[in-house]
Amino acid sequence: PAPPRRLPPAPAEDPFAGAEDPFAGAEDPFAGAEDPFAGAEDPFAGAAPPGEAAPSPPAAPFDPDAVELHVTPGIELHGRANATLAVARPEEPVERVADESVELSSLDLYLQAFPVPWAGLLVEVEVESELENEAREVEVDPELLLLELRPLQNESLRLRLGYAPLPFGLERRYYAPPRNVLANRPAVFRRVFPGTASDVGAWVWGVLDLGLLGGSLELEAGAFRGLTGPTREDVPAFEDGDTNDEPQFSGRLAWTLAEHDPNAPNASGLLADVPVGLRLTIGASLLFGHYDRAARRRLLLHGFDGELALGGLRVRFEYVARWFEIRRAPDLRGEGHYALVSYTHRFGWTGLEDLSVAVRYGRMDPDRRVRDAFDLERIHVGLAWTPVEGLLVKVGYEWGRAPGRLRPRTLYLEAGYSF
Repeated sequence: PAPPRRLPPAPAEDPFAGAEDPFAGAEDPFAGAEDPFAGAEDPFAGAAPPGEAAPSPPAAPFDPDAVELHVTPGIELHGRANATLAVARPEEPVERVADESVELSSLDLYLQAFPVPWAGLLVEVEVESELENEAREVEVDPELLLLELRPLQNESLRLRLGYAPLPFGLERRYYAPPRNVLANRPAVFRRVFPGTASDVGAWVWGVLDLGLLGGSLELEAGAFRGLTGPTREDVPAFEDGDTNDEPQFSGRLAWTLAEHDPNAPNASGLLADVPVGLRLTIGASLLFGHYDRAARRRLLLHGFDGELALGGLRVRFEYVARWFEIRRAPDLRGEGHYALVSYTHRFGWTGLEDLSVAVRYGRMDPDRRVRDAFDLERIHVGLAWTPVEGLLVKVGYEWGRAPGRLRPRTLYLEAGYSF
């Protein structure tokens, strides 16, 4: 037979149902009282969670052309000195080093003076060895001589007039030794695009915050004299420079899809709980104009880049292509690319501030009309060590492969100090 059915117990009666609230209508004794803690400093502001050490802020490396440089009214003087020993077997075709060479050395001084927040002067002078007539010579070259205006008195708009590197590509923000985790630069930015090509002109830089995921749009654009500065015999078609009065134009448009700083105060949004820094950016660059005396022969360079920063991890990729109209000869076309992966761990210890490891792969063909030693592939593995703030020591090894039997191998040792 089925078990007897049990009914649920009846609910107990609420003994306070209908009772009058004894505090109804009573006056709040704290109404209008002054908050005794108003304006007091939070003693725990910036403190690390229990059991964790407070992170030490990373040192800001000397990089005068970085758009994220924050300027306060006043005068700042920075400098750096670097010496690199390169041992190559056989000759390295891009850097032009063989056997033991200490020619990849430089001394750099940088001055910025902002008497008011919206206007200032930027000056940078570099002493380094340059390749001239198949021999290296020590030269003193201006890198920056700029009047910079910030009409909005913030980082969202900059106007520049003077002499500076052309706004093309992303690599120029990382070429300086304190920011470059490796001991040399990608080959494509030595032989396809002419390195840190600088010239006289006018530039505009602006950024527009998009709000979503901390994203933004960034534009750098300029009109300049046209590569009429020092000759670039290491880059074909730049040997004579621009010989007309028509300006050339160059610029880069970048879209930051997401950006997050976990140390920023009042972080909010979808990425607020991400414990590490994050930035994802893609960009496109363009340079065009005419370069012959009659302003008929055209030149065009374009490039694409992408960068991911996640905590200490950095991934960067760039592609560059160029096209020149050559008199009484086929057009000069070339291209190249590189990809870089690096990881930096900050220890914050005396004798071991941080340690970085990086791998870069690059490939280029500066002139499709010929096959020579510059149709090159390179793999570079490097280690960078910062024993104390300002001092950076690097060791790197590079494998190369070019047509024929050319297989350059190069060992790099570099030491640099910046302040």
